Amino acid sequence: MSVHPSQKLTIGELFVSMAVGLILYLIPGDMRNQVNSEWISEISVFLTVFAVSAVFFLIIKRYEAMGAALLTNSVITVGAFGFSIINGIISKGDEFWPTISIYQLSTMFIIWIVPFLFTVIVRMSINDHRDTDDSRMGFARFLSLSLRALMMIYIMVIIFVEIIPIAPDMINNRSILYIPFSRFQECFENAFEWGIRYMLWNGLILMPLSFSLMILNHRIRWWHALFISFAAGLTIEIFQFALNTGTVYVDDLLLYIVGGIIGVVLKWLIDRIRFRITKGQEKHMLSLEYTPVNAGNDTLEVYEEEELSNEELIIEDFDEELDKTLEEAKPVAFTGSDKLN
Repeated sequence: MSVHPSQKLTIGELFVSMAVGLILYLIPGDMRNQVNSEWISEISVFLTVFAVSAVFFLIIKRYEAMGAALLTNSVITVGAFGFSIINGIISKGDEFWPTISIYQLSTMFIIWIVPFLFTVIVRMSINDHRDTDDSRMGFARFLSLSLRALMMIYIMVIIFVEIIPIAPDMINNRSILYIPFSRFQECFENAFEWGIRYMLWNGLILMPLSFSLMILNHRIRWWHALFISFAAGLTIEIFQFALNTGTVYVDDLLLYIVGGIIGVVLKWLIDRIRFRITKGQEKHMLSLEYTPVNAGNDTLEVYEEEELSNEELIIEDFDEELDKTLEEAKPVAFTGSDKLN
């Protein structure tokens, strides 16, 4: 699969990308209206989004175009949600509170992750004449656009699902559970009812944060990402306690750290696979600062030149020392007066 050189999107490519972003936004609603079962709708959304992403990439052949489509979808999604909040407040008044359903959450995840992984897999598999500096630059721009799209939806989900899923309650008593692993025990006892879903949600909610941070800033190390994940999770729990919008569990902090670890490992795993495919030429594929194609070869040539120059200096020094030694070892002509008695 060939990729066009990286450059600014033309007006036509930009409009097509925006149209694809709008199509991605409309898919979940259309599927839900046609199918009664939510899980069948989710499968249909997955297959449709994959087909749209594949056809779109085969036609445009530009990493940036896929990123622009994802960013357009996120802008429309957040804008529509904001408009629904305004409309709900006007029409329903105090009784209205904005909510995000499980189906909306799952489809928003599918719409972002499927095009993202499709593009990453395409980029990961290219290791021939198509792997150029332009293609690497284009993929870095795709990462920038797609991560912006992710952060827009991610912040919306964190606010309206984790921090204020219900209206703040400043009157009733707040609930906090200090005992470690007590929530885990409840989840295991009610695994098939809500326990597995609860642990998966809290264990993955901060995965996008650590994953994105490792890409956006190459100076961030894995322990920094874990600390930020813990701090972000602690902030969420503090807001929940202050606004009294849910019970605060110590075990949730452990799950947040697990999510941070998963994000770091996922980023490392993708980079490692690319490192093996390119035989060490590209160490960090998921980075906004791409590695030039011949960087590894150039480094090797410079190293070899330095080694050669060092060898030449050693030989020259050895020759000078040898000449000096031979000069000192020359036989001396003795005169008769210099002879020993």
